Amino acid sequence: MSDTAPDWLEEVSFDATRPWLQMGTKALGAQPWLFFDDNRDAELAEKRRLLDEQHVDVFGVVDDAELTSGPADVNLEDSVTAGRELFDLVCREVEARELGSSDAAKLEMSDGLHPLDEAGRIVQEDLCLLRRRPSGRDATGPVRWCLDAASLCFPSRWRLADKLGLPMGAVHGPVAGYDPALVDRVDSLLNALADGPPDRVVRRRNWFVHPDASLFQPDRPASEPVIPADRANDELFVRSERQTLRALPCGWIVFTIKIQQAALGVALEKPAHREAFERSLRVADAADLAHHGLPAAQVAALV
Repeated sequence: MSDTAPDWLEEVSFDATRPWLQMGTKALGAQPWLFFDDNRDAELAEKRRLLDEQHVDVFGVVDDAELTSGPADVNLEDSVTAGRELFDLVCREVEARELGSSDAAKLEMSDGLHPLDEAGRIVQEDLCLLRRRPSGRDATGPVRWCLDAASLCFPSRWRLADKLGLPMGAVHGPVAGYDPALVDRVDSLLNALADGPPDRVVRRRNWFVHPDASLFQPDRPASEPVIPADRANDELFVRSERQTLRALPCGWIVFTIKIQQAALGVALEKPAHREAFERSLRVADAADLAHHGLPAAQVAALV
């Protein structure tokens, strides 16, 4: 991690008094769809290690044969088609950055791997594929957007196996107030992306504070150490997810997640960021602070 504040921190609002139960999406604009930064080699190596050694934990595809109802065209081929389209899209993005020949050699699809698995190995982002269908793992619910495939190596305290096949409202189930406050608006946004211009991409960003800078964090700990104020700058870390959403030609939507982290002291290097963060500690609702990874005991240690 850098010792100076990285540029992405300019997109983070440390004002925890603002409502976080909102989509907060923006047009991608001139920003790149995928990130290529100084952590690329290390992150790709870690993704390959996880995909090779803990595949069941970080990759999953809904087995359509287990869906008891739904449209006749729902079948396993759908995820393969979506994966191939995503792989091609990722390859075009990587090649457009004019990477070296050693990287270009990695863009050939291997025999036996799902194309989504292949795509996840050549970009730093985690890649989730969403499909509009009768919801739930048995496809007996109302039509919703469901998380039906993912290469998820760097989860922020959730397990893919617990969420795969569920509609987005249930995927965000642990977030108090998400359903029904946002579920219909999220589905409306995804419908608009799927039915709109093929090149439309939206982005959003969130942030958390964790006493752990590990990229692979699938579990929410029962309790966490309380870091005293004199050690917080070095031992607490701002973890931010830079997310994008775009439709694929086949009708699926790809949801990308790029983890970016900085030590708290680095993240609050700019006075405006520190002032917003410290004000939030004093006046923000306890539930909102807890959502950002700042439980009451940790807040008390910092104030």
